[in-house]
Amino acid sequence: MNQLFVYGTLCPNRENAHILGEIGGDWEKASVHGTVHILDWGPDQGLPALVLNEQDSQIEGYLFSTEKLQQNWQMLDDFEGLQYERVQVTVFLASGEKTEAWTYVMKARQE
Repeated sequence: MNQLFVYGTLCPNRENAHILGEIGGDWEKASVHGTVHILDWGPDQGLPALVLNEQDSQIEGYLFSTEKLQQNWQMLDDFEGLQYERVQVTVFLASGEKTEAWTYVMKARQE
């Protein structure tokens, strides 16, 4: 699967957009069902983190697509760090279509 749903600092024109910009790919407005929380612990404190839930409202973001994601997953996983994990999610495109993609969600707090 060569698609990544982003909702925070990796989005176009955001603080870390250059990371995906350097990979190069196509962007499309999209959304997923969930809630965005602000991390209150660890090195990424203050950053947004998604919790997926089909009953929640839709979170707006972008679907990033490129064949180059395959060789960049490790770099992206390392960038996201220990407070996030990469999971598969159903993404709703602006066109009304649905597709499967990866996204980074908040890991449970480590005590």
